[in-house]
Parts: sequence; C-alpha cells; structure tokens
Amino acid sequence: MNFYRLQQDEKYPHVWYNNEADLFESVICPEYPGHQRGRRSAWSLSVEVKKRKFGDFVYTSYSDCLITDKVAEIFKQHNFTGYELRPVDVCNMVLPFNLWELVVTGNGGEAHPDSGMFIKRQCPYCKNTYYSAFKNGTGIVVDENNWDGSDFFTLTPLPKFILINEKVRAVIKENKLKGVIPILSTEITRDERFDGPDGGEVSPF
Repeated sequence: MNFYRLQQDEKYPHVWYNNEADLFESVICPEYPGHQRGRRSAWSLSVEVKKRKFGDFVYTSYSDCLITDKVAEIFKQHNFTGYELRPVDVCNMVLPFNLWELVVTGNGGEAHPDSGMFIKRQCPYCKNTYYSAFKNGTGIVVDENNWDGSDFFTLTPLPKFILINEKVRAVIKENKLKGVIPILSTEITRDERFDGPDGGEVSPF
C-alpha cells in the first residue's frame, strides 16, 4: 500500500505564532538541565498573518498544518479518520473563512526497519529520545503491522510528518486543493548538507 506525506507547498507563505499568546511550557530534565525543551501547552493556536496569500492548506512557521472551512467540510463528507480539528485564532485580521488546526490522532507506530530509523539514545530521567534519521533512497517506509488503519496518521519519531493513505490523496487531487503537495513517503529525501555531527538524528520532542 502506498502512503504519502502532506508537504507544504512553498508557493504559499506560512503564518506565525502570536507572540502575545502563551503557547508553550518548559520541560526540564530533573537530572540533566541541558535536556530542557519546550512543549506546547495551549489547546488552540493563535497566529499572525503576514502575507495574505492562502492555499486551502496553511502551515505555521513550526510546521503545524491548518485547513480552511472548505477542506474541513470535504474531509467530513468523506468520513476520514485519524484526525480532529481545533479552531485557530487569527490575532491581527479578520479572514473570510475560518482556520482549523489539523491535529492527527492516527497512529503508525514505529517506522519499518528499512527506513533506517532506530533509537540512538534516550534519557532515563526525562525520556528525551533521539532517533537516527531516515535513509535517503528508502525514505519513510510505513510498517503496516504497526499502523492502526487511520486515514491520517504519524509515526513515533516524526510527529510533524502527517502521513495519509491513497484515499485522502485522491480527494486532495480531485478537489484541486492548494497549499499542500502529497509526496510518496518512500520518495522523501533529507538534505544531508544540514545534518549535524550526529548524522541527522531526530527527536520526536
């Protein structure tokens, strides 16, 4: 079975978090202060629009996926599973439509070993976990034995990578929805020029 990543179409600008809103809290490791990280605490987002050029999908500068009323209705009509919608506040202007955050609840578990992703290190105190990055040439291979069957889902190490099945891709294509490009998961590549000294490892946090 083929799976796809919902990737932002760079022709459309992203929106920014509202700096006046308190959206994050700090998570501090009780043993290693260097493991401190931010975790989103706010249930709903507040964003600022800087360029009024919108697709049907809109991404934040932190890769959150937002959709318009039009897309929300289309997804509802097709009874897609594995997601919920949360209202998004636009703090600096009134738009002619509502924005909704697409929050994925579907679970694909760990990626297939062919992806090359495995736990490299984990803090026993705060559970901060680092995985090796997926391999170029294989991309992200979904292990269907771990997948819960949802139309929308994510994998454990990559919560910002929204994955979909062929049904969702077909609907996006049929309705000519803009702002997103479904990329076959096994054809996703990473730019090794930006890999750090640890070989491009990633953390789900």
